[in-house]
Amino acid sequence: MNTIKTTQNRHSLTQMGFTLIELMIVVAIIGILAAIAIPQYQIYIGKTQAGRVINELGQLRLTVEECLQTGRTAIGLGTDDCDPRATASNLIIGGSQVGVVLPNNMGVAQISNPLVLATSITATVSTQVNPRLAGKKIKWLRTSAGSWSCSSDIDALYLPNSCSYNASL
Repeated sequence: MNTIKTTQNRHSLTQMGFTLIELMIVVAIIGILAAIAIPQYQIYIGKTQAGRVINELGQLRLTVEECLQTGRTAIGLGTDDCDPRATASNLIIGGSQVGVVLPNNMGVAQISNPLVLATSITATVSTQVNPRLAGKKIKWLRTSAGSWSCSSDIDALYLPNSCSYNASL
C-alpha cells in the first residue's frame, strides 16, 4: 500500500505545470490575435473621433440657419451679430471667432464670416487624435437652397456614410 501512494505522489508531481512548447503556443496565439486586433482597434478609434468632429460641426448648422433666418450675418457677440455658440473641443484646432478665450489645447470650428446662403463650417483636426486624422479638414457646406453636405480629406475608411471624401480640402 505504501508503494502505491509513493508512485501516485511521484506521478502527480510530474504532471504539474506547462511545458515550454505549450507556453510558446499560447504566446504565439496571443501575438496573432494582437496583430489582428490592434489595427482594427485603431481604425475603430479613428472612426469614432472623425464621427465626433463631424457631429460637433453638424450641431453648428442649426445656429447658422437661425442666424440666416433672422438676418444676422456677422459673426460676433453684439446685439445684431450671430453668436455661433461653438463649444470648444480637444479634437479641433481653431480660435474663437467671437473673442472668447479658449482653454489650452482646445479649438472651435470656423464659420465663414459674414454668413451667406452658401456658407461653410470648417474644422481642422488636432494632433490629439489618431495620427491618420491629424491636420485633416472637415467641412459642412450649405447650398443656397438650404441643404447641407459634409466633405473631408480624411481617408474614406474613417468617414461615416453622411460625409464624403474630398482630397482637395
